[in-house]
Amino acid sequence: MRRSLVVFLLIGFFILSAATAVSAAEQPPEQPRVLSNSSISLQEARAIIDGAIAFARGQNMRMAVVVLDDGGNVVSTDRMDGTSFNSVNQAIGKAFTSVIYRRPSAEIAELLKTQPERFYGIMNLWPGKIYIVSGGLPLAVDGKLIGAVGISGLPPGVDEKASKAGLAAWEKLKQSRK
Repeated sequence: MRRSLVVFLLIGFFILSAATAVSAAEQPPEQPRVLSNSSISLQEARAIIDGAIAFARGQNMRMAVVVLDDGGNVVSTDRMDGTSFNSVNQAIGKAFTSVIYRRPSAEIAELLKTQPERFYGIMNLWPGKIYIVSGGLPLAVDGKLIGAVGISGLPPGVDEKASKAGLAAWEKLKQSRK
């Protein structure tokens, strides 16, 4: 009985091995993974975020901050303890506005006063994607857009100051690499 169990197990092993070999031979060769390059590195995004957070902490305030690449995709984001969960979405909307229009989100917000039809047109063109208030700044290297930073949760006007503090930290990182 023991011998027949061993024979049975060996036959099962050979059948399984043969089936695996056939299925492996039938499958196409594995394709190399396609990696996508971001226009801004995670290290740079984190420098911007850390600089903005340091500013907010220095003001004893809380906020959310996001860095997007030139396609409007999130590279990195943080929400400080005690910050509204909605602040992340608002920060993304501010940064996305800066990426799409290649200027500070506060400039686009001015359209409400100067060209309301254009302001509402933009709002309808990008429903749920943009947030047209101050706090979003484009990121550029040698005049080329590479992304944007967005801050939300701070008082009006202070969001943009935190964004600028993040940009200053980014500049410091870039200088240290030279």
